[in-house]
Amino acid sequence: MRSLQRIRVGQYYPLRSPLHRLDPRTKLACTLALLVSAFLVRRPGGMILLLLFCLAAIYVAKLPPGQTLSSLRSVALLLLITATAQLLFSPGREIWKWGPLSVTNTGLMNGVLYSLRLVIAVLLLGILTMTTGPVEMLSGLESLAAPLRRLGLPVRDAAMVLTAAFRFLPLLLSRAGDIALAQEARGSEFSGRNPARRILDLVPLLVPLFSACFRDAEELGAALAARGYKGEASRTHYRSMRFRFADLAAVSAVAAVVALSLWLPA
Repeated sequence: MRSLQRIRVGQYYPLRSPLHRLDPRTKLACTLALLVSAFLVRRPGGMILLLLFCLAAIYVAKLPPGQTLSSLRSVALLLLITATAQLLFSPGREIWKWGPLSVTNTGLMNGVLYSLRLVIAVLLLGILTMTTGPVEMLSGLESLAAPLRRLGLPVRDAAMVLTAAFRFLPLLLSRAGDIALAQEARGSEFSGRNPARRILDLVPLLVPLFSACFRDAEELGAALAARGYKGEASRTHYRSMRFRFADLAAVSAVAAVVALSLWLPA
């Protein structure tokens, strides 16, 4: 349970870097394009190229590498399950066999691809949230989804909910870690080997955690009401978003990486 406090997805780092200065719409669009391409690429070379581009983005953004990569710990179990399932249960040419278990060439390829996809998705979301402030994120989402207003969809409210959810994630994980430490001090065991016992021990953790979440939601609603928030009503922005040459360069670089990752041969 202490590992919950190491997860960094959703925590903003106010640094001075080229990625921090980009228009939030550029970062959102580039992140979406890279996420889609990660799930379209079917060759290891393309996936490795996308992974190297994510690592380069971490370096350009001047983010702490250790804390950024530590977000992968939250999906380590999912990575293991995904890789094992693909490795052992995919049909293809058998390259290794031990009793009823066998590894095929297709399973080996799928295990690598699906694991890299999950790693790239976590890194991209982490880079986005660590380089984009909550107000910028909200403004960017509103601007990109503005055409949907013609269909009568509550774009501003949806953007507000998504932004609040992202920003409450670090607080939620930190609070879960604190509650777990307090329960362990009272004798609870969250690392036992008995699965049934571990499920029962989660009850003292989930009840106060949900209670705290509902309390935070009520406080956020009261704060928005006190500041005159009216949802879809016309609003102005303190800072206007502008598409600069750096944004054009970023979009061009992402487009080139996406095209190359899809084109690379097997």
